[in-house]
Amino acid sequence: MARPREFDENYVLQKALYLFWDKGYEATSLSDLLEATGLTKSSLYKAFESKEGLFRRVVDVYERDHLGFRKVALSKPTPRLITEALLQGTVRLHTGDNTPPGCLVTLAVLACSAEAQPLSEELSASRNDFERRLRERFESVKNAGPLPDGMTSSEAAALLSTLIQGLAVQAKGGATRRHLRQVVTTVLKSWPSEFSDVGKAYSGPKSLQKEPTLSER
Repeated sequence: MARPREFDENYVLQKALYLFWDKGYEATSLSDLLEATGLTKSSLYKAFESKEGLFRRVVDVYERDHLGFRKVALSKPTPRLITEALLQGTVRLHTGDNTPPGCLVTLAVLACSAEAQPLSEELSASRNDFERRLRERFESVKNAGPLPDGMTSSEAAALLSTLIQGLAVQAKGGATRRHLRQVVTTVLKSWPSEFSDVGKAYSGPKSLQKEPTLSER
């Protein structure tokens, strides 16, 4: 009969989450983890098999507890509303009062060594999967509101994916929430909210516009 674990798994995962989030996967040592969680080396390996195994569990907790805004954003009815909710949620995540700056996953991908390449590839695949979901969502709501002029759903999703990573790097480098919100505001200036905005901005060549009658003047 297996003996019950003598530690609170949720407590351990939360401690490890904040440590990995603050220092990055590569820079977090086994000694750091043992000190933060209170585990012994044998108990950590028995429960999670390895540092990498613990990190994978931490990523699950991160997605569950901190990335819920992405699901809310994807449920919005127009491309602009999706974009606004996604970017504003990202800024809040990266500049939280009670969490480390930046993004756990982005930091891990950027800082992984050759030995951790398989883990880096898994995280990149997860990021690419979200970009795919975003692209499909833009495509499904393209009749409810426009994308920026001349931009496809694929291009818009790729742009936002890159912006999200950039916001994470900026936050880790010390950028304030106010600064990142200004960046988001600038980005949103290129996203029309309704099709009527496009019509107001462009009404066709002047030579094709109807001259008003006397009664219309």
